[in-house]
Amino acid sequence: MSTKLQDTLDQAVNALRRELGDNLFSCCVYGSAVRGNSIEGVSDINLLVILNQSTAAAHQAVARAIGEQKIIDPFVLARRGFERSVRAFATKFASIQRNYRVLFGADPLAGLKVDAELEKFLCEQSIRNLRLRLVYAFITRQQNKSYDKFVMRNVTGMFVQFSEALRLSGTAMPPTFEARIAILEREYKIDGQVLRDLLALKKSPRRFTEDEAVAWHDRLFPVVDAVLAWIENNWPSAPVK
Repeated sequence: MSTKLQDTLDQAVNALRRELGDNLFSCCVYGSAVRGNSIEGVSDINLLVILNQSTAAAHQAVARAIGEQKIIDPFVLARRGFERSVRAFATKFASIQRNYRVLFGADPLAGLKVDAELEKFLCEQSIRNLRLRLVYAFITRQQNKSYDKFVMRNVTGMFVQFSEALRLSGTAMPPTFEARIAILEREYKIDGQVLRDLLALKKSPRRFTEDEAVAWHDRLFPVVDAVLAWIENNWPSAPVK
């Protein structure tokens, strides 16, 4: 972790402690900052903030502390109902648990166990939702002018969810996205260059021309669809208990 990144984290934690006082139960950093593949000036700093009491006043305090820091992406929860939140966001928490560091307070993920079948259900749900929103963003691109923004905003989510599906089926995944591409390409029978181009796009975001938007969708949609086809072929459909 770079000195600049650590300084930003220290400042964020100090501000949260100052604004929240005893109401701050825990603060953890997770994601690329912990994996070691964050891109300075591009990657968000993901913070899990757990409050003893989640109230409107507490949310104002969090906003005062870190709300103006565009680089910080806060995930704010309360201690009450935390286990139910873990269940509701099982896939996200399973991913957080692999790459996180406690910055302040208790370790909220110590001993955390996520039900594998529930995680599969939510992983598939997330990818189906991604496909739905990808199609919507493309079809409405003329009125919303946001297809390129949608693609760039969801690069990390694609890598995480595509990797998660394989991990849930027993495939070991390396920590960096770049190292995962060959595995994703082999298992899903997809064009790995699309994934490499996505990472390059994340590093250097830009607007698409109309022709580029069409070309990107022609390449990207089959990748997302192939992941869902793999899930349909490898995971039996069963009701979540």
